Amino acid sequence: MLSACLSASRLLAVKFLRYIIMANLLWPYFVLVALLLTRALCAELTYEDEFEIIARAEAYLDAMDRRDLALARGLFKRSLSGSANYTPTHTTCPSGSLIRLASTGLSSEESQYVAARQNVTRDALVSLLDRIGLDKFDASGFIGSNTTINIGLAFSGGGYRAMLNGAGFLAAADNRTVNSTDNGHIGGLLQASTYLVGLSGGSWLVGSVVLNNFSTIQALQADPVVWDLSNSLLAPKGANVTAATEYYNQVADEVAGKSDAGFETSLTDYWGRLLGQQMFNYSAGGVGLVWSDIADTEPFMSHNLPFPMIVADGVTKGEAVNIATATVFEFSPYEMGSWDSTLGAFFPTKYLGSEAVNGTPANSQQCVVGFDNAGFVIGTSSSLFNVAPLNSTFIQNSFLPSQLLSALSKVQNDSYTRDVAVFEPNPFFGANGTSMQLDPLIGLADGGEDSQNVPLLPLLQSEREVDVIFALDNSANLNSNWPDGSALISTYERQFVRESASMPYVPDNNSFVALNLTRQPTFFGCNASNMSSVTPLIVYMANYPYTYLTNSSAIQLSYSTAQIEGFITNGYNLATQGNGTLDSEWPACMACALIHREVERRGIEHTAQCQQCLQKHCWDGSIATSSATFGELNPGLLNNANVLSTAPAGSSTTTAANSTVTSASTTVSGSATASTSSASVSESTSALASSTRVAPTATLPTSAAGAVRDTIWSSAAGAVAIALFCAFGV
Repeated sequence: MLSACLSASRLLAVKFLRYIIMANLLWPYFVLVALLLTRALCAELTYEDEFEIIARAEAYLDAMDRRDLALARGLFKRSLSGSANYTPTHTTCPSGSLIRLASTGLSSEESQYVAARQNVTRDALVSLLDRIGLDKFDASGFIGSNTTINIGLAFSGGGYRAMLNGAGFLAAADNRTVNSTDNGHIGGLLQASTYLVGLSGGSWLVGSVVLNNFSTIQALQADPVVWDLSNSLLAPKGANVTAATEYYNQVADEVAGKSDAGFETSLTDYWGRLLGQQMFNYSAGGVGLVWSDIADTEPFMSHNLPFPMIVADGVTKGEAVNIATATVFEFSPYEMGSWDSTLGAFFPTKYLGSEAVNGTPANSQQCVVGFDNAGFVIGTSSSLFNVAPLNSTFIQNSFLPSQLLSALSKVQNDSYTRDVAVFEPNPFFGANGTSMQLDPLIGLADGGEDSQNVPLLPLLQSEREVDVIFALDNSANLNSNWPDGSALISTYERQFVRESASMPYVPDNNSFVALNLTRQPTFFGCNASNMSSVTPLIVYMANYPYTYLTNSSAIQLSYSTAQIEGFITNGYNLATQGNGTLDSEWPACMACALIHREVERRGIEHTAQCQQCLQKHCWDGSIATSSATFGELNPGLLNNANVLSTAPAGSSTTTAANSTVTSASTTVSGSATASTSSASVSESTSALASSTRVAPTATLPTSAAGAVRDTIWSSAAGAVAIALFCAFGV
């Protein structure tokens, strides 16, 4: 009876979902509640209360409001699987070993995806090169039908500073951003890229873009839920005590469910739940959203998405994290593991949490799914609780309310399992006999704790054949919170202290600053003939105050709308060098960097234009003979008014009376009539911002789908459905 009931509910779900997608009808919304109830009545679900089912329906309808079909499909899928909560569940294991050794190269899944992605990026790259228009260069003839150029985008850690600055670069690289394909811009670079990697704050950027259906930065800015940073991450409800109590009780209950199911929990579980509330536009912060879900989204299945990865550091109990001891882990939609010799293995991301010995499941009927919660994964990459100042004692003394502190007290007293993201059971237990594979659990922490704050290692692996890496460095190395190249230096030095991927030679910290290598895009590894092994060309782009002072602390946990706009605009101006006004040749020089390794492989000469670009941007091997000056260590805004604006911080206007926030790239309105065009606010923001992007229209809760959603819960049918749900006590 149960099997028949489940089959019927799935059949109905597929049928009605097809109607929604193909015909865009509204009436199936009413059926959704019935379908979810059918599933709830037929299966053994573990809902905490009756509002869980309502939350799912709300999430689905919100997705349909935005015509986000891939998201709707995923929500529907998870509704039917019964896995839409934070607690991992069990399923039948796949056949064969779950462990793949790094010595076998790339996984078959990644290889297949990248090969299909390259068919997309090849055309996108030709289009980008044609639009930029290099002198005496035939893009289609050079690329042809077989040439593959793999581009990687790497976004550093640094909290919201890194997320927002990185977002500006990503907006500039995305040809969907308004005006990004105009003269002087670089829109299309994202579409031509093969890999997209984030670490810590950079993982928040990658995760929120990828798991919000490969959203544009403009859409994320305009969304009333995602990236709402007006209140602290640790106090998202502001002064509303009642809302805060409900919020933290929900977080505590979600983590308690995982703990009660027998899984080790830590501070990172709570951290990940808080991040999920801000990064994912799903009911309850994407409580059932998992990292492996990426593979089921439409942008990924159509190969329109660069292959995404997140980086974290392995933490050895009792030892500080550094470049000599840390095992660098990567999470992709398919696998989690490390290329390092201390592990040298990968495990399916989908089945993390499963108990296995040497890759063989302990029980073929008891593999775990749902452990790779998306908030937990990006929380793992940004987990700094084992180092000051974001350690557990500081948090308990300063940040969290009693509701969450009570839940945190249930976390084990062992500081190791408390302060790192705990992966237990160890998915690699008993594999090759390395120390990491003999422990019952693996502890992971912030990917930047080993000082490699730009996630280069996944892109330096020779198996991935990456040609050029854009290294976006939003670190805070100097006392003034600007980067000084330390992230690149650490990765360079790592290859000499332990087995690691090769990287081009880079100078010392002082030279990075004193030679202005952090002020303009700088290329490393320009001459492959000078290297023992060919590595990707690295295009280093460091955070610098073009139009806004973007050197906030990594532990700043709230930002105004004006600050968000200032950071993103500054990142856009970094990416485009002021839309070409600071350097009119920058788009062409970027294009020369893209084709550089292929030119070297063919043994041909660059055009005169590219030779000039390489001479300008390639580090020539020189070292600074004097120390950086105060102005270089603590730079102010670039002050040429004809090139870049010096608009003061917070110059965007905020009108509290009608809940309207306007800036050059964002309009979020509290009503359908409250909006302001970009032209009307250009005087209160940077001139570059107004010429860069047109204000997108925010999605308002006044669409037809939204009206239906509001009607459902106020209608007789909705009342009956909820009454049935409560009566059966599911």
